[in-house]
Amino acid sequence: MFTSTGSSGLYKAPLSKGLLIIPSIFSLLLALLFQHYQKFFTYNLQAVKEEFQIWRLLCGRTVCLDLKDTFCSSLLIYNFRIFERRYGSRKFSSFLLGSWMLSVMFDFVLVEAIEYSFGLNISSLPSGFLGPVFALFVPFYTSIPRVQVTQILGQFSITNKTLVYILGLQLLTSGSYIWIVALSGLGGMVNWNRFFPPLRHRPNANYLDNHPTVQEGRPPAEVSEEQVARLMEMGFSRVDALEALRASNNDLNVATNFLLQH
Repeated sequence: MFTSTGSSGLYKAPLSKGLLIIPSIFSLLLALLFQHYQKFFTYNLQAVKEEFQIWRLLCGRTVCLDLKDTFCSSLLIYNFRIFERRYGSRKFSSFLLGSWMLSVMFDFVLVEAIEYSFGLNISSLPSGFLGPVFALFVPFYTSIPRVQVTQILGQFSITNKTLVYILGLQLLTSGSYIWIVALSGLGGMVNWNRFFPPLRHRPNANYLDNHPTVQEGRPPAEVSEEQVARLMEMGFSRVDALEALRASNNDLNVATNFLLQH
């Protein structure tokens, strides 16, 4: 949609598809037909602490009660599906679960710190699967190459990542205390290096304007079927994978970045 992934839709991203469909359906039903059940999906920290209603952690941190939050978070999950393709559903689910659990802990820590420092009592926070969504901005910033799409007034660059950041900003400003959820979600970056090994090479500024090509005078390296298979697991077609590997002299990281831009 906003970031080019080389393959449309939710192909080979079953977890992302589930996170898009199931919470969105619940949000719509609660907003349009079952408003009287919304109280069970309120992320009430006070009820969790004082009445030990642990079930509120699952209900309150999965389904958004605000349709604007549902829309923005769904678009972000759709764009972040590239990580499920790249690392597989198992590792992706491990990261989401880890960041979800960490953000729960940070929610309580931040709320207690605010109450102790400023005397502000926060009883509830915005509902929804927002913590892991904000956590995914960390790998999005560090591992997805920035490609200039156009310029405004000849000075301001619009890249393939601009609209995703705008969506994140819209989500961040949609509620009074959602910044607490965002800070808690960024705690998921602790899990990132554990579950997701970083790319060996980060693209530099020159790479964004000049695509890698095979060195002159050298025959192209033989394409590895293992690397072709890895690119196909990310959702790219075999033809595109072969072309990218040949153009990048069989460098998997460069080929991946090349495919992400097209």
